[in-house]
Amino acid sequence: MAPAWLPAVLVTALLGGTLGADTVNQTEGTVVISQGDPLRLNCTYQFSSSVTFVYPFWYVQYPGQGPRMLLRDLGREDSDEGIRKGFNATHDKKDKSFPFWKPSVELSDSATYYCAASDTVTPASRGAAQKPR
Repeated sequence: MAPAWLPAVLVTALLGGTLGADTVNQTEGTVVISQGDPLRLNCTYQFSSSVTFVYPFWYVQYPGQGPRMLLRDLGREDSDEGIRKGFNATHDKKDKSFPFWKPSVELSDSATYYCAASDTVTPASRGAAQKPR
């Protein structure tokens, strides 16, 4: 029986940036896997001790397009593009991680994936503020 050849899925994960003492790190480099194989990318973050809330995100950039949000941990919604496409991520606040995975990748998943985190969304800023009359 001849071997079955599956198209390769090319995934590029870029290292997160550093701003002061705050860092985001993720799986770096190019990952080449076969169509139908599982994908897992790691993302960890470290923010200064004064930061109480951290909100991680995954972005995707398909060839010839700009980056766009794929998954988030800020009031996750089933309408997120990543969930609709079978991706998932779980925010582990204790380990300060937001790993990202898909059980079975497709050729259309070939892209560059970015992990980011923000500490700017706080409970005090979630509502609308009104100016007194």
